[in-house]
Amino acid sequence: MDPSLKPIRSLREDDPAVEEALDAFILHLGERVDALQDAVLAGDDALLLEHAAGFRTEAERLGYPPLCEVLDAAREAGAGHDAEGARKAVADLTELVQRVRRGHRSAA
Repeated sequence: MDPSLKPIRSLREDDPAVEEALDAFILHLGERVDALQDAVLAGDDALLLEHAAGFRTEAERLGYPPLCEVLDAAREAGAGHDAEGARKAVADLTELVQRVRRGHRSAA
């Protein structure tokens, strides 16, 4: 990953009401990306849509608009049976997730 890319911080990082949820979200990012990658590799658009929708809901609730944008792209690709678009969205998501991890307080 390009080290010049800035870390992504949650818009809710200072909200004690979501502190534990943010920690859990960060902890499980890899698993969520793996699930999306598996769905793309299997060509399972329904599973891609399911995983992307749940992931997006959490990303929105926890204040990560950049993740929401790329997850929307993944959902659109899945709904349109666009395998190349799905692969690109998941690749973009993988880079964003690394930046989100770097932006979390545990990385400081």
